[in-house]
Amino acid sequence: MGDTGGDYKASLGSMNTNATHDGNNSQEPFPDDVAADIAKAEKQNVDVLEAALLDLGLPPTIDRTDKPRRHVADDVTVVMVSDEGEALGVFFEGNRQYPGAFLFAFTPFWLSRQPSPSDVTMETLFVHKAITADAGGQTFLDVFRPPRRVTYIMNHVIGLTNTPVQTAGVKLTAYGLDTPMSSSHPIKLRVDDKLLTHTVCAAAGVAHPVTLGLWLPGESSPDYPDCFPSVRVVRLPSKDVSCEDIEKIVREFLDSKQMRMFEKIVVKAYGLNWYGSKGVSFHPISDVNAIVTAVLDLLNRIIPGQGILVQSFITTFDRAMTSGTGVLLPAWRIVCGISDINSPVNGDNTIPMSLELMLRKWGIRDVTQQKQVHDVIKQKSERLLLELLEREKRLTVVEKGGAGAELAMIGLDVVLAKVNDVITPVVIEVNGECCIEQAFVYETTVPVLQGESEYLWVQTMVSRSQRFLMQDKTVVVVGGGQFSKRSLWKDAKEFGVKILLVDSNPNHLAKDHVHRFLHVNTDDHTRDHEHADVIVKRVKSEVGHVDGCMTFWEDCVPLTSLVAEGLGMRHTPPYKSAFAAKSKLLTHSILRVEDQWQPSHAMLASLYASPVAPITKVQDLQQAISKVPLPAVLKFEFGSGSVGIRHVTTYNEAAEHVERIPKTLRTVDGLGYGESMLLMPLLVGTEHSVEVVLFEGQLTTAFVIDVGTTRPPLCLTTLAVVPSVLSDESQRQLITAAVTCCKTLGLLTGVFDVDMMLTTVGPKLLEVNARMGGLYTRDFIRTIYDVDLLHLSLMATCGMRPVASNSLVGGYSTSSTRDNSGQLIGLLLYPGRHGNALATTATPARLRSLHDQGVIKFLQFEETPDDCFSEYEEPFAAVGVHGATLEEARSKFKGTCLALGLETEASVGELLQHVCDCEN
Repeated sequence: MGDTGGDYKASLGSMNTNATHDGNNSQEPFPDDVAADIAKAEKQNVDVLEAALLDLGLPPTIDRTDKPRRHVADDVTVVMVSDEGEALGVFFEGNRQYPGAFLFAFTPFWLSRQPSPSDVTMETLFVHKAITADAGGQTFLDVFRPPRRVTYIMNHVIGLTNTPVQTAGVKLTAYGLDTPMSSSHPIKLRVDDKLLTHTVCAAAGVAHPVTLGLWLPGESSPDYPDCFPSVRVVRLPSKDVSCEDIEKIVREFLDSKQMRMFEKIVVKAYGLNWYGSKGVSFHPISDVNAIVTAVLDLLNRIIPGQGILVQSFITTFDRAMTSGTGVLLPAWRIVCGISDINSPVNGDNTIPMSLELMLRKWGIRDVTQQKQVHDVIKQKSERLLLELLEREKRLTVVEKGGAGAELAMIGLDVVLAKVNDVITPVVIEVNGECCIEQAFVYETTVPVLQGESEYLWVQTMVSRSQRFLMQDKTVVVVGGGQFSKRSLWKDAKEFGVKILLVDSNPNHLAKDHVHRFLHVNTDDHTRDHEHADVIVKRVKSEVGHVDGCMTFWEDCVPLTSLVAEGLGMRHTPPYKSAFAAKSKLLTHSILRVEDQWQPSHAMLASLYASPVAPITKVQDLQQAISKVPLPAVLKFEFGSGSVGIRHVTTYNEAAEHVERIPKTLRTVDGLGYGESMLLMPLLVGTEHSVEVVLFEGQLTTAFVIDVGTTRPPLCLTTLAVVPSVLSDESQRQLITAAVTCCKTLGLLTGVFDVDMMLTTVGPKLLEVNARMGGLYTRDFIRTIYDVDLLHLSLMATCGMRPVASNSLVGGYSTSSTRDNSGQLIGLLLYPGRHGNALATTATPARLRSLHDQGVIKFLQFEETPDDCFSEYEEPFAAVGVHGATLEEARSKFKGTCLALGLETEASVGELLQHVCDCEN
């Protein structure tokens, strides 16, 4: 198994002889006294970690330093530099979501700054040694040879500067890095500046103590605005301010109109190293001498860049107690504590509890009232966060401390008070680290909640890491598609990805929006092997190195695989698998082989497949019907987008369709592979689209979309509902079925769109699309889950594991998703059904205006309604409505459809009935 925790401690301590002054690769040792301080700090961290592991029921850390680790060059590496254990929650949750990617560095000297491999003007971070963990919480002490490039750093020692370790932490993330980070020293100075954040509260209209701020200017002091009645700012010329001058300033503040309703005063210092209850004192508002004395005492102890706050004491609505409420953003964990009215309240002297429990202790037992308090805390916190983010946008790169520096998480210390008989959160200060630590402490007492506070922040770290890794990657995209794909090219460019687009249209709309454009006529897909040879030769001769190869266009899926094989791209599905997915006949035939080998824990793919009968001419119908009895569904073997599909109930109806439709739709996507059709059973149930993300056979994330009832006889999709209204169990059944079908076909890496029916006996496959879902899929998932399938697709093809854990795969329920992001219901618009409204009450211009106003979500798939097919039409657009709850979304959907003249009272009722019937 490896060495025990005791040996690990010895190994950790022995590293100090190699500690360096600046974190580079030299071996100049520290002076003995400095080295001793570093060794002491590391030993304290060892003890903190091992004690935490013991309390959490986890095994001790295993020392693996005798076998240096080699890492994947392009993989997520999040490093937390911490001199204490406050980041443990993030560490464990990060490795649960992304095993092995979250690392603990107890000291900045375990990392180094080196020239960036992608930008000669910048430096990047590398980690040489760290604590790692697997998904189960087993920790290891590892060294990396070569050192592992850091894709994101959370530096918890940058805020303190009075020890060699803390000074090194500031230098480690100083200006000049390309590495993304959760904060920087300059950002931390601003966010943790209590006087500055009180002015932010005032600007955002968020309740805060009435404040007098006395500050000593320093090298990086912010420009405090002095324009709010509730926050008075006084710049002190030096520490040598007379008692008389301080008394005059204090008396003027205490006599102000804003202070008349308060009885007590709080005096405290702010700035680096002033935290918790350090230097805090309480005084009656009438005892001016005591207040002035407290100010003068702190004035002797602060340094330039710090200051003193004289504030109104906020009394909670239970006057016998005082409460501190820590609000952690953006995961919305609210952790409360109660202390005596005469004591300061913070994480050091209170027992963490939920908001609901605290309110019950105060006699508020009504669930509705509890939710009202919760919601107002959330609303005010969001308002403050948005104000902070807006101010951050106005900072220069230098003021932020680097191109990778960004505010990712804040914590608020809040007191609940009664203002005009309304329970109101009053923000005392912004303090992220304390809140994340208290949230972790609270969640360890309620195991079912573990990770909830951290999981969104972890996703932010992973997402920023992924974007960092994708910078300057070159991806070949075969087939530009049509109007509906127009946003992909701009978005890929924003990710930093260079798109080399290959398309048959020399004037494709994306031509001027991609890094490179190659015109190759590939319309005749019976010649895909020839086309692939041409494309491969041109890419190799005209471009050279590329990192991935993919397509967003169904008609080009097999061709793309041939190109990828020619270029040696192993993370694109192989041609055999891509063609099997393209051919619905091959798809079901392969899946129906019942003696396929499967692991003992896996489902048989044959459970999800249906019998299919090929039809190349009318004479094949009789034999097809004998295999698949009517009523049934006729469709193109290689078709896409539901075009050409028809319910058939009689032989004559089927024969007429087989005779006529190929002649009508000769330009439809998929017919480049031939005009063969097939007969499939008419499945009864609800239809769903499952987006699965696989990497080398492992499922990393998945999403279920309810696509609504189809209008017979043409099987046109009516609705798109995100998140699904199915039970979590039913959704997991669909995901399992989709993954099983993909893997059986050999689709092991990529983002795949799988259409399923959920019948009374379980999921049944309709078809597999070996590419990312089109039309509304990407946008609706991005709206609700904050996950971009485009980015995941690009990552997968470049050989990077695409992870987005806020789906059922990550263990999160649909109800929690709906609580966080609400419900989206979209109506697909067809000229044949909605043409009158599109010309009058719901013109594209009006829909676009309503979209810009935030009333609806309008997605346009074609330039004009006339571009859609007349009889076997495709959707022109989608109109979506968003509600905080499923009930609200239904109500808004009905109102929108009726107001815009898109549906009648009866038809919209039928559509919504499906959403109701889907719940199980």
